[in-house]
Amino acid sequence: MVLRTALAVTASLLLPATACSAPPADPLLKDPAQWPLARLNGLVDRPPVPEEAERALAQIRVGSYDLLAWIHPSGLCGLAGSGWSMHVDLTRSEGQPQRADGFSGPMEPAASTTHESKVTLTCTPTRMLIRVKGETQDAFVSGDAVAKPVNGGLNAVVGTPEAQSESLPGAAVTRGG
Repeated sequence: MVLRTALAVTASLLLPATACSAPPADPLLKDPAQWPLARLNGLVDRPPVPEEAERALAQIRVGSYDLLAWIHPSGLCGLAGSGWSMHVDLTRSEGQPQRADGFSGPMEPAASTTHESKVTLTCTPTRMLIRVKGETQDAFVSGDAVAKPVNGGLNAVVGTPEAQSESLPGAAVTRGG
């Protein structure tokens, strides 16, 4: 009886310590130099980028939006439009595994941000997932991106060819329109 009570007390003390511990941070999140996104060629014409950006990876145009997907080696992943820019810092995020709605592919540590409830950017170390709601007219991409009309809007993926095909199979809008 005493042994059973001692085991129960020991288990009750140890179980909370192990059950509540946070999962270790994904080491890939903390080292932007290792991101597959960092190894992309990006846009060859080197368009001007926002102050917080280092280089542009892709351009996505649809309807009234002309977007520039960009990164910075510090861990920023961003998107800029006419007169605005938004970004997330993956190195400072918890990077909860997720997959943006309307995309397929793996669940990865990600962080998201939205501009005016219409443009959403979800960043992972391997890809950028971009959703523009309510716009499908005259879609065009350049750089390391593909796009596809989905549910009345445009979904675009910036990443390696593998990431593009995983996240947006059958993409109808490829480099150059």
